[in-house]
Amino acid sequence: MRRRNFVIGGLAAVASARRALGANDRLRVGLIGPGTQGQNLLRSFQQFAAQSNAELVAVCDLWTRRRDQAAAQVKAASGREPRKLQRFDELMSVKELDALIIATPDHSHARLLTQAVKAGKDVYCEKPMGNVLAEVKDAVRVVRASRQVVQLGTQGLSKGDYQAVAQLVRSGRLGKISRVTHDGSFNGPRWSPLPAVKEIREADTDWKAWLMGRPTRRFDPRLYFEFRLYREFSNGICDQWLTHAIAAVHHIMDDYFPVSVVAQGAVLVYPDGRENPDTFHASFLFPKGFLFDYSAQFGNDYTPTTRYFGQNGTVERVGEQSPYVARGLGGGTRPERLKEEVTLKPVDPVHHMKNWLDCLRSRKPPNADLRSGYAHSVASIMAAQAERTGKRLYWDPRREEIVDRPVPAAGLSRR
Repeated sequence: MRRRNFVIGGLAAVASARRALGANDRLRVGLIGPGTQGQNLLRSFQQFAAQSNAELVAVCDLWTRRRDQAAAQVKAASGREPRKLQRFDELMSVKELDALIIATPDHSHARLLTQAVKAGKDVYCEKPMGNVLAEVKDAVRVVRASRQVVQLGTQGLSKGDYQAVAQLVRSGRLGKISRVTHDGSFNGPRWSPLPAVKEIREADTDWKAWLMGRPTRRFDPRLYFEFRLYREFSNGICDQWLTHAIAAVHHIMDDYFPVSVVAQGAVLVYPDGRENPDTFHASFLFPKGFLFDYSAQFGNDYTPTTRYFGQNGTVERVGEQSPYVARGLGGGTRPERLKEEVTLKPVDPVHHMKNWLDCLRSRKPPNADLRSGYAHSVASIMAAQAERTGKRLYWDPRREEIVDRPVPAAGLSRR
């Protein structure tokens, strides 16, 4: 998708007002999928509910226990008990609902987002926006044609760090950036084992609804909760970690869809029946002429590091919560080499949930907007497919499809 057409035709539509909300109008929000991340989002919502004049009026989950726990959490924080609903269609039938927080398993995000927007709801949707390209494109088409505000769960886009690096990069002081790297790490099995696997009974949920259109199979409590390990339902590291890292690259480099991707991965540390790799590497080539190398492993927790390599120096972040630092390191003897070490200060940081709530009133595009969600989903899908097929895959920007041959029209920019 051409960036100019996307911005004019898409983000302008998202920014349009669905309805005029005055300062005294209460925002009525629902939550579907109050699991671990869903409860984190619920706490974030409650943190800003009063000042945003917002209320969590409904919680929805297929599992009885999760519904009850979330409702109790809301009542403890607000003094009011929300509606407790099991199915998504019941949630969408709540007429007074303005907006929805989606924190369900990866494979359901795009479909639920599409249906919620069709129902006239604004949405906060956890990442990835989707992991099946056809479903992602359906969601993009529906959101672009609507007036809804959609925020994706790549919360780093609201912390101000990426904006600070983007300002430096766009100033030209780093010179040509030819390579970006990100190394993620964790020392443990990740996403398994989860105690709830032994606690749920099939009678307490709706297994067919959970499958969300995937082929029918016998009830599997491990799949139900540890879905990130299984290829049919999640892209694992790509869906959960790569989406965060590449959302930063997209914003900082202002380059959203790659020319091509190669990847390798395997289960090297935890052969516990998981299908998605516990050790993974992908390399993306982008139209502006730079490589993004991404790697992650579950067998070592060495400090995560991100680097932007320019002709005149390097921007580096050591540790996920550390600031970015610009140095002349690697600038050689060039006269333009950065002379001083500079710690970059965040630009206009805001809590990601607060940004979404503010945008529900202003109708402005949120920090993790539709284009960002589309791009991080394409990246995750391409990287996972490249790893599974062993092929170099290409993005066809005109057809918006993943292909296994070079696309002449998607060549590198001459800038």
